[in-house]
Amino acid sequence: MTELRIPQHVHAGEAPHGGTVLFNARSGQWYAMNGTARDLWEEWRRTGDFDTGVQTVADRFPGVRYDHVRLDAERLADDLVERGLVAAEMDRTPVAGAAPDTGAAPDARKESGCAPPDCAPSADGVRWLRTAGWLGLCLALVLLRLPFRVPVLAVDALKRPRARLRPATMRQAEAMLAVVRRAADGYPGRAACLEHSLGTVLGLALAGLTADWCLGSADDPYRFHAWVEIDGETVTHHEADDRVSFRRVLVL
Repeated sequence: MTELRIPQHVHAGEAPHGGTVLFNARSGQWYAMNGTARDLWEEWRRTGDFDTGVQTVADRFPGVRYDHVRLDAERLADDLVERGLVAAEMDRTPVAGAAPDTGAAPDARKESGCAPPDCAPSADGVRWLRTAGWLGLCLALVLLRLPFRVPVLAVDALKRPRARLRPATMRQAEAMLAVVRRAADGYPGRAACLEHSLGTVLGLALAGLTADWCLGSADDPYRFHAWVEIDGETVTHHEADDRVSFRRVLVL
């Protein structure tokens, strides 16, 4: 394998401690990488060349034998290709032997729990608020049972004809979120931030309004979250996660 390409559905977020998180928008899975794995991935993203990336990282660690760096890089590349985070131009026989610690440990999709609001704000400005909120949540629950690329494409498709959608105000978005959360209280399965946020964005779209669906991460330990934003401001109702600073990795 000599040429590597980062697919468009892979989104990266930097971590303060030198690592990085990758989000696969097709599978809905998050991955965490340590600093060395991140350096290799960044070089491959920048140059598209496997050997150039290995040589650049090897030069940063002159005390480590080049063949050891290359072995680690080959294992990392195999892991990334297998998980759809890197595309290779041609196949390569996997390297035999024990797997070194590349830091590419996958994290299954996780959502932080979302507590119901104490009270719902007024529904001023949102026509058919209750109906749109219930439909938005139902649609979200159905879409999230499908491959994750399907809800991503659905949100993009709903928001694409922007001429017929008006930007939602914070009051309208908070009202929709409150309706979605109340509707989710009657759902027998699990409904947390991913379902709440997607249901809110879809409900607003059905009501002729638009908002941003955001997915991101926080560190120490790694946590993953989904939420709604209006003009860069988080739509929330006294959520426990409000006290945590989540970095946006994907915005739709």
